[in-house]
Amino acid sequence: MKTHRLPASRAFTLIELLITITIIAILASLTASGISNAIDQANRLKVRTVIMELKTGIDQYQTDYNRWPIVATSQGANSEDAPEVLTDGSNTLVDTLTGIPPASSGTVDLNPKRIVFASFLPANNGRHGLVGAARPFKLVDMYGQPYHILLDTNGDNQVKNPDTSNTDPKISTNQAAHLVSKVAVYSSGKDQAPHTGDDITTWRPK
Repeated sequence: MKTHRLPASRAFTLIELLITITIIAILASLTASGISNAIDQANRLKVRTVIMELKTGIDQYQTDYNRWPIVATSQGANSEDAPEVLTDGSNTLVDTLTGIPPASSGTVDLNPKRIVFASFLPANNGRHGLVGAARPFKLVDMYGQPYHILLDTNGDNQVKNPDTSNTDPKISTNQAAHLVSKVAVYSSGKDQAPHTGDDITTWRPK
């Protein structure tokens, strides 16, 4: 009488299961890290697109009107440039660049020709665009922070270089005191703190 034996099935040991789970966890972590980095890079690219549009719009405005899109100050040839301008709604710079008329009759109309030098979409959940309906308009980056703008108001074709006071020594070391540019724009980046390593600027390659 013949007996038939079932082939022996080899079960996973506890160690093998733990190794498999560990490998899966590592792969999942690497995937999540890659996705996070891709999102960060995409956000930086969006911000850089806006800061370049701001710079181009301001340059074009200055060419067309022979002045800056802010209320004139008594800056002489030997004086310092006007303080840094923010797109935080404390001034009409964004309204002026987008060709929107003043909110009130008492406000200086800096763009009477209604030329559109730049255009921006409404913000999504308070990020990346124009915030609210109140005037003057506020323009924020992907992280909900206003943009920083430096203008050559004293006419020496240069502005102060923010990177000289950057907290990242890799950036601040051996920096020139001024940028050879009439306009410089930057975002404080994901950490929402200006003058740090993740600032997004118009004067750096990326």
